[in-house]
Amino acid sequence: MTIFFLKSVLSILLLLSAAYGMYAMYAVFGRTPDADRATAHKRRHRAAGYVFVVLFLAVSYLCVAFAMAASTEPSPRAALHILIALAIAALFAVKVLYLHRFRNFYEQAKVLGTAIGVLTFVLVGISAGYYLAVSRFGQDRTMDRSAAYALRGPFLAVKQIGIPDSGSIRTDRRSIERGRGLFQTRCASCHDPHSTRTVMGPGLEGLLRKVKLPMSGHPATAESIRFQLKQPLGRMPSFSYLSRDEVEDLIAYLNTL
Repeated sequence: MTIFFLKSVLSILLLLSAAYGMYAMYAVFGRTPDADRATAHKRRHRAAGYVFVVLFLAVSYLCVAFAMAASTEPSPRAALHILIALAIAALFAVKVLYLHRFRNFYEQAKVLGTAIGVLTFVLVGISAGYYLAVSRFGQDRTMDRSAAYALRGPFLAVKQIGIPDSGSIRTDRRSIERGRGLFQTRCASCHDPHSTRTVMGPGLEGLLRKVKLPMSGHPATAESIRFQLKQPLGRMPSFSYLSRDEVEDLIAYLNTL
């Protein structure tokens, strides 16, 4: 199981706990149940809150540990992910203060709880939802950077275990020619294939003979290029619309530079 897949599963559970907590909260504030039922809903809301905190900390740990192991700048989507997670943590802390220390603001707790639930839905949607959708529930490993890492030890410490398997690269002439055509129409305006000089992006001469890819710093392998095409860094546009054969043909051509 990769880090991204584990994080996605935990994030779905996080969303479910947030949804259940919101339901219990609305049952208390939005109805006029008898005292025993209201007390039961409050206990359920509190239990859902404890589960939410544990899952939130677990997911945050995996994200931080992976970021430290990968040592790369976060993508725009990851940066938005971080911003929303910090907002959820801040709102949750304020809600706890309102409930336990500043009882005069008790009525505002339901507003904060709703905000936390909505932000959790957005957070899980742009992270776990996106990953599970594009990876076909973890089956497609070509877009998963955590292929180079594993979870080890009692505290799920992230350890680098080597570079991803580069996989086979096509070497037949037809694949290379198709890849050359794709490069000329999709890539040549930004990358010089015959030097290392920068145009809009870095030159790609000898790309797959290098230790690391320019810009991303990922290992110079076919696997890393597949990932870069789907989830590029910086200003490079995504080429996730390319078919698998087109990607392999493009890599076949890059291998000749």
